[in-house]
Amino acid sequence: MIVNPFADAGQAKKIWQKIEVQLKEEKVNYRVEMTDHPGNGVQLARDFALHHKLGEKWVVVAVGGDGTLHEVLNGLHLGGGDQIPLGYLPAGSGDDFARGIKMPTQPLAAVKQFLEVQHAISLDVGVYKNRMDSHETFFTNNVGIGFDASVVHAANAGQKDNLKKYHLQSNAYVASLIKTFFRQKPFGLSVKTNETEQKFSRAFLVTTTNIKYFGGGVPIMPLADLHDGKLDLVVVEQLGAPRFIRLFIQMLTTGNHLKSRVVHHFRTSQLHLETTLPENGQVNGENIQKQKFNIDFWVTQRPFWIKDVAQ
Repeated sequence: MIVNPFADAGQAKKIWQKIEVQLKEEKVNYRVEMTDHPGNGVQLARDFALHHKLGEKWVVVAVGGDGTLHEVLNGLHLGGGDQIPLGYLPAGSGDDFARGIKMPTQPLAAVKQFLEVQHAISLDVGVYKNRMDSHETFFTNNVGIGFDASVVHAANAGQKDNLKKYHLQSNAYVASLIKTFFRQKPFGLSVKTNETEQKFSRAFLVTTTNIKYFGGGVPIMPLADLHDGKLDLVVVEQLGAPRFIRLFIQMLTTGNHLKSRVVHHFRTSQLHLETTLPENGQVNGENIQKQKFNIDFWVTQRPFWIKDVAQ
């Protein structure tokens, strides 16, 4: 168990205490590593993978938010542990991956479901690499460029902590969304897939996703499937505030946002994105440094220790 006690503005520490009581009651054989700084989950998972043979039947479980899951996933990869099953118990503010696999976001219900798992299942995982370097990054959820990434940057830059005293940290994304909408400028974007190539002069929101949700439960891509070997790219062109609000409501309710003329959907196993301007980026709700993106995406599979629920 790799536990991030700082997830959900520190609420994860209390959540873990409840989870641990249940694990002990069920006589689960486990050991715990607590993260103590950003990036520590990568180090802990990497070190574990380097020192444990595949035949030892371990499961490594990330306990925290989508960012914690992201760190553990990449740490296992760096340690050569791509075949070690990865489990997840949600204790974050967004928990989009849990929603995407139909796992309860209530901690004790999630533990109950987790303990019912009898074997690992294979799920799609996205991979991206900036052409400026050779480093590969794995992701379970999505990679955003532009508006949604700027919202994440604002939320991570203290907005969650500001809302914590009012117990409103789950609303950090909504608060940041309104402020960021009027600051985000359109940018040029080039999209290349196996099937097509397209350019946009006024891209606003660009999300490459592996699951249905982003931003703490917003169903950006209702058609996403973790078993299809494909990633879904959603490009939204710049639009005025009233129209954006209508589009956002459709996104939350009917899924009809995909029919809008300013929304473009691509489904592909390989993807290349290039921006004309430096833009904010985010992966699994964690910041990617502002940059001029020149980035390749593809799909791989890895074992997860989760209940196999139909998409």
